[in-house]
Amino acid sequence: MTFLKQWRFWLSLLLLGFCFYFIQPNFNSKNSDFKINFGLDIQGGYSYLLELNENEFKQNLLIKTIQVLENSYSLQSEIFEDQIYVPSGQNIEDLNNMVVQSLGLEVVDRSDDGIYLGILEQSFNQSLSEMTLNAVEIVRSRVDFLGNKELSIQKVGLNKILLEIPGDLDNNVKDVISKTAKLTLHIEKKTLVNSKVFLNEETGEEVRVQEIPNLTGDYIQDASLQYNQNEPVVAFSFNKEGSDLFAKMTSENVGSRFAIVLDGGLITAPVIREAITGGSGQISGNFTNESANNLAIILKSGSLPTEIKIIQEKQVGPTLGREGVQKGIYASLIALIAITLFMIAYYKVSGLFTTLTIVSCLGLLFAFMTLLNTTLTLPGVIGIVLTIGMCVDANVLVFERIRENFKNSTENPKHEGFNSAYVTILDSNLTTLFAAIFLFAFGFGPIRGFSISLIIGIISSLIVTYVVLKFFINITSEKYLGLNK
Repeated sequence: MTFLKQWRFWLSLLLLGFCFYFIQPNFNSKNSDFKINFGLDIQGGYSYLLELNENEFKQNLLIKTIQVLENSYSLQSEIFEDQIYVPSGQNIEDLNNMVVQSLGLEVVDRSDDGIYLGILEQSFNQSLSEMTLNAVEIVRSRVDFLGNKELSIQKVGLNKILLEIPGDLDNNVKDVISKTAKLTLHIEKKTLVNSKVFLNEETGEEVRVQEIPNLTGDYIQDASLQYNQNEPVVAFSFNKEGSDLFAKMTSENVGSRFAIVLDGGLITAPVIREAITGGSGQISGNFTNESANNLAIILKSGSLPTEIKIIQEKQVGPTLGREGVQKGIYASLIALIAITLFMIAYYKVSGLFTTLTIVSCLGLLFAFMTLLNTTLTLPGVIGIVLTIGMCVDANVLVFERIRENFKNSTENPKHEGFNSAYVTILDSNLTTLFAAIFLFAFGFGPIRGFSISLIIGIISSLIVTYVVLKFFINITSEKYLGLNK
């Protein structure tokens, strides 16, 4: 048994074991970290229509405008309903039409007492649309951090977001996407002036702190779930600017408490024992593993510009449906049988190798997809079908090169034919691989689903052709190959 001495034989057995190990979890009902997920078009899922608070955004926009008027034009102003009131007795002459329009405002009323300014509708709608696009990316990153792949998310109108997630209903998703996640840090303050009292509803603790936050969560660079004395905590780290501000805040207030506030609610208020210069800290409280992990995800992805609400929730069925999936499986099997019969009829024993190579390629492809916990969608199925075609093309190219060498009576037709063909196969597959990598890097949704299956398929095809197909050719006598005619 000379084939036992070939390294390709042992590597083929290793690939077989690899495929079996990673594919089998897909066929049992037990939860596993290694499984192929199915996309929305195959298994269905849930659709959420999200709405950002337009009124809150308008108030925030008015506050920012007031700050600009004060910092850039030294004008004191206040919010009156949905307008900005600038009292007289100041250099309101600086507010000419050009300045007002540059701020996205319009003069609503002028009187001896002052000027009333309103936000231009066009400017407001543009700002609202940009804010919604920003919220789309934040929601996308939050759901991605939860492990949900191949979601569909898009902006609808000015302030609405349509989110579609494959799989069963997950309340964890709803909790994560509905959090505004405005994190603020406030230093304790003894006086009543410019102070605010926060109440921890769980402990009943009251803490009086400075009303204006000393630091916000905008500076947070990373956050993760960790454990302190077997209790779940949220560890966070600031970026360079945030680290400097955090160090300054703690060094100047040693012995005082600082409140960590999330969306207006007090989480914890530890005492500053010493200056914290590392740019990192921990948030502790009555956390469960799930709630701490959710908070870490929210902080890492960033805060939403306004409150977000789920105004519509519904279950959506698969685009393909069970009948469509079954027909696709039957069509694939029929195609595989037809290819097998044709290749055997034309290439004899070599044609049988094609079938074994295709099966090996598909097994390796699904094993890699399981290992990487990828999501299979309809475009992904198309990528798999394309992989089968490329695998057949590789086999045909190898067989034809070997056949040409037999006709030309070369010294070692099998070896030279395979090597010559594999160089061509490698060149053509690498160009396709680079294109698929670019699609994966810059695309999203269905494009990424197609590209990931194509990338894995190309790599699997190259491995199987070089190892499995070459092994079969090496152990088969020339007279049985069916290529020496």
